[in-house]
Amino acid sequence: MIYNETEPNDSWVTANIVSGHDGTLVINRSRVGDSSADYFRFPAVPGLFTKTVCCARDPMLALFDPVGNMVAANDDYYGLLPYIAYNLTTAGIWTVTVTGWPDRGFVGGDGSNWAYQATVTFGSPASAEIPEPGTVVLLAAGLAGLGLRRRRTS
Repeated sequence: MIYNETEPNDSWVTANIVSGHDGTLVINRSRVGDSSADYFRFPAVPGLFTKTVCCARDPMLALFDPVGNMVAANDDYYGLLPYIAYNLTTAGIWTVTVTGWPDRGFVGGDGSNWAYQATVTFGSPASAEIPEPGTVVLLAAGLAGLGLRRRRTS
């Protein structure tokens, strides 16, 4: 699947939402006139996740879990190009970000006027129907309540 970035998406909260993927996601972005970090949220299931980015500058990558904790980051894996390989342990809406070196806080930096193409691969395709952890808890509580109610009427 190919996804073209849109602004604003310069924080975990304002990230572009990618509703699903077929196991591979290619993100295109032009940083012409913009030096902000770019955030993208997407559904994922447990399994191996990899991400690379290619451009004419020195990009950096980060991966955030469904609650917003940074779990992986990389700067220079292949020369100046970053790479992340991470085993996703939970299903949910994960977030990746691309920024320029030396923006270690992933808030924006390294000027503008460069484009990139980020490639994200997943162990399995995922759709937007993956529930957030809070939804799963509410569903389980509702099912438990139904079970108790049924037991009382029997």
